[in-house]
Amino acid sequence: MAETIHITEIYAPKYEGERFKEHRFPLDLIEDLFVLKEMTIEMAKQLYLEKNSDRQRIPKNFTHDVSFELEGISPGSVIPKIILVSGLSGMFPKANHTYFVEAPQRIIKAIEVAHSGGANVIDYAGPEVLKYFDQFGRKLRNGESISFSKEGAERPAVLNKESRKRLILASSRSNEYTASLSVRGLVTALDKVRRSFDVLLPNGVKVKGTYNKEHMQKLEEALIGLEGGQKVLIKATGTFNASDKLKSIHDVEEMTLLDEFDVPTRLEELALLRQGWLDGDQGEPLSEEGLVWLAECFESYFNSEEVPLPAAFPTPEGNVQLEWTFERREVSLEVNLTSKGANYFELDITTNTTKCEELNLAIEADWRALMMMLVN
Repeated sequence: MAETIHITEIYAPKYEGERFKEHRFPLDLIEDLFVLKEMTIEMAKQLYLEKNSDRQRIPKNFTHDVSFELEGISPGSVIPKIILVSGLSGMFPKANHTYFVEAPQRIIKAIEVAHSGGANVIDYAGPEVLKYFDQFGRKLRNGESISFSKEGAERPAVLNKESRKRLILASSRSNEYTASLSVRGLVTALDKVRRSFDVLLPNGVKVKGTYNKEHMQKLEEALIGLEGGQKVLIKATGTFNASDKLKSIHDVEEMTLLDEFDVPTRLEELALLRQGWLDGDQGEPLSEEGLVWLAECFESYFNSEEVPLPAAFPTPEGNVQLEWTFERREVSLEVNLTSKGANYFELDITTNTTKCEELNLAIEADWRALMMMLVN
């Protein structure tokens, strides 16, 4: 019996970054695959109209007998294989099949152009297609990307935060784009009628956000604690202008009240220090990249249920010193934001004995060693 379907692999996007090293696909990225399907259908429609200039509309059954399916997840970071399953007309694919096979290549070409900063991406995908990038790749974090192999190309087309921004702005009338974000700040106002709030960021900028009912209690607690400096962590979607300025916050996913010694919050504050912050003529500014690295490591490796959070201070050389006070010990850790090395110093105030260790915080093993020393 002759086959009644035709199968073509159309995408094998490679998700790269720290989250994907164990070859696992986070469930919050499943939405990407659905959006990619919808974008491909829109691109196929655009191709049909391009090649049939005498037609004003898409045929009624254009998507009939066409299905997008996930065939599997291949190793090599994380690679979801997406296939196009289409019906046959006799021994050959139906006429609309060719548009759905060509559409992914045009989308990948648009990504390639956006990543290289070359020609106008509108030449490859119209605004109705590009608007889907407002949802596709939205949850990519710093240092993460999605690579698409293109037949005959030496290098893959790479979708990261920057190339995604270019794709969205190419189709945006408002010259704005959205991206997932995590912000820390003080809740300064709450409007229960409009379900909106104001949050004051560490850099002094106030941003308005909207919230759902399930986050109201946390917002109320944060507002009550405003005078005491109660900060909140908000994970949501942000709208940014072309200069990357945060304009508003919406689609809140998570809201957490922060400890007064929350290290990532303190590191954000230290990033604002400028040359000469100490007595006007001393004090080096701290590396923003290094502070982001340290904050991410702290969230990944430090267990605040076992060890209290430290106070964090800048050093004149532009590094960070963390300090703990225990019942019988005083501990400090000076972290070099460039080399990622650290000097551990411990004073036992009952015996007046000291302990010194050098650590490499670029490796997880030394974070475990640090935790062991702090616990003991």
